[in-house]
Amino acid sequence: MGLIVDLLPAGGRALVVGAGTVAARKIRNLVDAGFPVVVVAPAVHDEIRQIAEVSVVERLFAPADLDGDPPVALVFACTDDRAVNAEVGRLARERRILVLVADRQEESTFFTPATLRDGDLAVAVSTGGASPLLARELRERVVAALGPGWGRLVEAARRERAARLSRERAEPGP
Repeated sequence: MGLIVDLLPAGGRALVVGAGTVAARKIRNLVDAGFPVVVVAPAVHDEIRQIAEVSVVERLFAPADLDGDPPVALVFACTDDRAVNAEVGRLARERRILVLVADRQEESTFFTPATLRDGDLAVAVSTGGASPLLARELRERVVAALGPGWGRLVEAARRERAARLSRERAEPGP
């Protein structure tokens, strides 16, 4: 099991190789998190093409797709072609870019947990890549147990903390 972190989009763009069902789910999560997303695939579903925040490149993957500015921070290899996924994973690891190889857990350097988001509240459930289906089921149970509205509490806590820090900075020192 690894360390669960909340990556911020300031780290760079996300590259998704492939444009099927798995890729579409990853793309939606990336866009929701604010990442600039580039999708490279020879055929792209209309659902993906219609996401305004996504740049679509309709062609086969090329190693140069891992280069550029802004830099690639995350790569998702989500094709139905084992050889392409393996090559994307290998090249990303060589460049020390975080990579998720959808069809081979052992070739990935990270996994995406099943996440509940309510405003700035995020609750993640991970099985370390062992069973995404089980992680999603557990996430649904957490959602049902928590109920809605926690995002408002997080925002109120953020405002309260900011006000406290502002008061502390304004107080004269010893």
